[in-house]
Amino acid sequence: MGLDQWQKKIQKKRKQTSWRDFVMEIASWMPVNFYKIGHNVSRFPDTSRAGQLVSVQEHPQQDVVEWGMVWSFFDSYTRLFRKSPKMIIQQWFENENSIYAECYGAKDCYLSFGVWQNAENVLYTMMSHSTITNIINSFSIVWGCDNIYSSRCITNSYNVFFSSNVHNSNNVWFSSNMLGCNDCIACSNLENMSYCIENKSYSKEEYSKLRNSFLQEKNRYDDYHYIAYRSDIDNKISTNVHGKWIVHSKDIENGFFVQNLVGWRNIFLWWWQYSGSNFYDSFDVWNQEDSHLYATNYVGENSSHVYCVIWWAQLNNVYYSYHMESCSFCLWCIWLKNKQYCIFNKQYSKEERYSKVDEIFGQMDKDGVLGEFFPASMNPFYFNDTAAYLIDPSFTKEEVTAKAYLRRDEPVKVDIPEGVDVVKVNELSNYEGFVIPTEVEGSHQQMRFLDFATLHSKWHEEVKRTIDPNILKKIIVDEKGNYYKIMKMEYDFLMKYWLPLSRKHWLERMKENFKLDYHVL
Repeated sequence: MGLDQWQKKIQKKRKQTSWRDFVMEIASWMPVNFYKIGHNVSRFPDTSRAGQLVSVQEHPQQDVVEWGMVWSFFDSYTRLFRKSPKMIIQQWFENENSIYAECYGAKDCYLSFGVWQNAENVLYTMMSHSTITNIINSFSIVWGCDNIYSSRCITNSYNVFFSSNVHNSNNVWFSSNMLGCNDCIACSNLENMSYCIENKSYSKEEYSKLRNSFLQEKNRYDDYHYIAYRSDIDNKISTNVHGKWIVHSKDIENGFFVQNLVGWRNIFLWWWQYSGSNFYDSFDVWNQEDSHLYATNYVGENSSHVYCVIWWAQLNNVYYSYHMESCSFCLWCIWLKNKQYCIFNKQYSKEERYSKVDEIFGQMDKDGVLGEFFPASMNPFYFNDTAAYLIDPSFTKEEVTAKAYLRRDEPVKVDIPEGVDVVKVNELSNYEGFVIPTEVEGSHQQMRFLDFATLHSKWHEEVKRTIDPNILKKIIVDEKGNYYKIMKMEYDFLMKYWLPLSRKHWLERMKENFKLDYHVL
């Protein structure tokens, strides 16, 4: 049987995948937690499934395993996967001051995943890229964004706070589904509007007065944020689509946070200015005019006919492979670059490769596994520490362990040095207050804690809000016993934009960005 026929058989298989199976199988390969192994931070938990973990600099050439029909396909590939050294944390290109983040061309990036391409000052953020600066507690921030806080799916925008699904907009607070808007607060589903509060338009002068009053209610920020995130997510400029925040697309079934697509099913996160077509069961795919991706996790950039592949770019006719770059006509390969006609990392002639692939696919078809994704028993991550569990937290322990996924029951331990001051979240108000200038109080500057109504009526602009810098020396513990710190970059950002200290652990903030209502599927 020719390669085209085998590809069509895999395509047919993947087009029948349910949304839940797609999330379980493919999104479970995206970790959203870090682990401490020795003195290193790792994307992998300390289990036998990951194999040897090494730094980027230590990563060696891969071993060759010749196909001999000794084991089944998945047994053979699992053996290669486990014996292949893996980077302890994913980092590519030039990175500066970003050793505790998975990033690719970033500066000052901390505890973040999938941040790349000219990113600077990024904290607690996932899957964000393409010339972005000052991004905190956010998800999918792309294309020239600046000053984004606790928001998700923001494109070509700046000064966006506690908002969701905002494109080409500026100075937006607590809003959702905004296109081409400026200076809006607590709005939803607006296009090309300015100076609006709760979808009501005001003059610039009226808006400025109301804005100051609205934003003083710091104790209501969480409520406003919740409303913005729970608002119905609209689809824009699209036809025959089913999902949420689908823009300029058509013929999409089960799509979430996507743009410029035609003919997709089960897709989570594509947000590019380029077009793509015929993608099925794809998690976080990206870049220029990709086509025919089936069962992929983090694949893109001029890729086509990629089947059951995890990670990387510029692939053509690649099947069942892991971490490949600029390769074509490869099967069952790991960590190859600029290669073609390889099987199990071994080079073949074009004719040999086609003959062996036909033999292998024939055996897989006979065994009934052709088109299936990598087995759960091969997955090295704790299921409940991956994007799959954040997207759909209804997966039970019994359900995932019955399929041989790993699941973490014990909390990740954090070493707190002796003598460090620990502050409970309900004590953080002791570190937030107002600097009262000497000309107002008649004495030295000090912190005063007043309700906002009293503050506004008594001192107006003369009193400035501040956060005690001593909070930088403290460890904060939340109500679940999780520890976190306020970083200097975060502190400076909160001070600049008059934002309250976060009362939630950094991982909980990340999880909020994935909490979507999928009950419609």
